[in-house]
Amino acid sequence: MGTTALTLAGLPYDIVSILALSARMAVGIALFSWQLPRREGFARRVAAISCLWLAGAAAFVAAGLTVPDPGPVGSAFLQLTLFSMVLLACTASVYALFEASVWVALFCSTAGYTVQNLASGTGELVFALLPLVGVDPRDPMVALATWLLTAVAVFVPCHLLVGRKISSEGLAQVEDRSMLAMMAVVSLVVIGFDLTVKLLLEQGLELGFVVVLRVFHALACVFTLSMEYALLYRRHLEQDMAAAEHLLAERERQYRMSRENIEAINIKCHDIKHQIRTLAGNGPSVDASVLSDIEREVSVYDSAAQTGNEALDTILTEKGLVCEQREISLTCTADGSALGRMAPADLYALFGNALDNAIEAAGALDDPSRRSITLSVRAVVGVAIVHVENYVAVAPRFTAGGLPETTKGDRANHGFGTRSMRAIAERYGGTLTAGCEGGVFRLDVMIPLVV
Repeated sequence: MGTTALTLAGLPYDIVSILALSARMAVGIALFSWQLPRREGFARRVAAISCLWLAGAAAFVAAGLTVPDPGPVGSAFLQLTLFSMVLLACTASVYALFEASVWVALFCSTAGYTVQNLASGTGELVFALLPLVGVDPRDPMVALATWLLTAVAVFVPCHLLVGRKISSEGLAQVEDRSMLAMMAVVSLVVIGFDLTVKLLLEQGLELGFVVVLRVFHALACVFTLSMEYALLYRRHLEQDMAAAEHLLAERERQYRMSRENIEAINIKCHDIKHQIRTLAGNGPSVDASVLSDIEREVSVYDSAAQTGNEALDTILTEKGLVCEQREISLTCTADGSALGRMAPADLYALFGNALDNAIEAAGALDDPSRRSITLSVRAVVGVAIVHVENYVAVAPRFTAGGLPETTKGDRANHGFGTRSMRAIAERYGGTLTAGCEGGVFRLDVMIPLVV
């Protein structure tokens, strides 16, 4: 960046260039991490991390005043080690700022670092070419304009082509340990290549070779970024395959549940028929308690939900029978007309998954007073609000995306329910949130009444 007053290991550095490098890295990493949920006290964390980076930059400059020049080979080794440590520091910073796993933090930092290095290499190439058109690259205004323009020329396409396509849910599922290999690739290929070009330039390499090497460096950065995106895309394909298998398993489960419901109805009908025969055998004398039992059992099948939405009535009636069979209290207050713009299949999937999860959690409780589910559907200020709550024995853990993790051991075939519910809500421009406090799990879905 123009003239500098300090050298470390044979290359020029000053506090301004270090801070500029840090700013470019921050922007590059933000391209991939901006959709991640922020940790509590995000502003304080940003301030603390910024102070640490400033302290590190000051220490680096101070060290440059005393460290002797180790020569070209030693210089390359020292800088490769230094920038690899910076990459680790970036990963730690992302992990400290966002609700993300270490693998997500590693993905964001390596991808962001690669984009920054691509922008830096492009700037270095422009600096090398400026004298050919009679422009002095050492002019501060020329240097500033060059860095800004090359940064925009690199960051904007990377955001449009890669960063914008990566959703927070996609990042939340990055659990691939091959990200460690990507860190090695970034350190050796991207950083190492860049340092090699700079050292050769310091040794007086001809401009033609500098241009060729810078082009290859840019290709190496693009290739590295493509590999990282491919890792994420492969993960999505694996999830899609698992989701397809889950759907097949879900159809089988729904079939078994329907058979169980029919069996439960047959048992109830058999009991009622038996009681009717008993009444017939008693002649004119009728036991009031027997009539009361018949009335109670028949009322179960005469209590079909009537919400104003046929699809919602169907799913609530079916789940009501399941709750009755499992001795779970289901309290429902629903205005089905508020969900009139939703397709029946989406309604069935949304409420089926929500109630199945609630039934499973409530059915695992020993205390009869806690074996209850509350569901409400209402329209408020242009928004349909769906609220489901139930007691749980153990509070679930939540993913970085704010969804409850599956309690099943086989995560490949479980845990799709809440993700599919959120996808349905977002399809209609709505949102889905979940939380657990005081042993009560709550699920809230908000869907606009009109598009």
